[in-house]
Amino acid sequence: MDKKTLIRMKKIILLVILCHFQICFAQDTDTLIDIKGYYVTRYLKQEIVFAYEQDIKREKREAYATPIDYTQFSFFVPVQIGGKIVCNADMLTEFFLNDSVYYVIPHVHYNNFLKEINVVSTDVSKETCIRSAGLGLSPYYEVSGNNEFLFKCFYMEGYALHKHNREFDKKKKEYLWSMFQGNKYNENQEFFFIVKINDYTPYIEIPKLKKWLPYLE
Repeated sequence: MDKKTLIRMKKIILLVILCHFQICFAQDTDTLIDIKGYYVTRYLKQEIVFAYEQDIKREKREAYATPIDYTQFSFFVPVQIGGKIVCNADMLTEFFLNDSVYYVIPHVHYNNFLKEINVVSTDVSKETCIRSAGLGLSPYYEVSGNNEFLFKCFYMEGYALHKHNREFDKKKKEYLWSMFQGNKYNENQEFFFIVKINDYTPYIEIPKLKKWLPYLE
């Protein structure tokens, strides 16, 4: 085989691989719904305040405690799904004060199981890292008029896979719900698994939501 023929064959093989990738990607995005909204983690304010109070005691060389865990609950507040507005800015903080398990950013630890139930077809490590980075970069927020909770949150845009609870068998349903921190089981539950994040920011402006800074109360 001469050199020119070998180069031509390599180009053909490369073209086939690229075309196959483009077809697969098109099929994947065709089955997904574009989604925009806020990923939120809610904390008990008294626990966070207590942790910062311990920092002051440590600086003063007084006896102090070191919190090792916090009571928290994470959820997603959708703003737009498939081009349709589902929540306006004035309603957002109402969602912040209520539990929601309809929208899920899958964690990489569950990747094999989620592949088994046809929720993801690729690795979601990047999405797991984005979730961690978004919350890590977020300041604490509080809802005006509510002194019980603090929040960390970030805005994101991406794609989700829509699934209904009836699509899973009993064993898979039970395991799926164990992922949601023991929330109440609902046979008619619908899910939006957020499997691809295109953009995100922890810098947000929402009516009735204000930044909370430690040591100022």
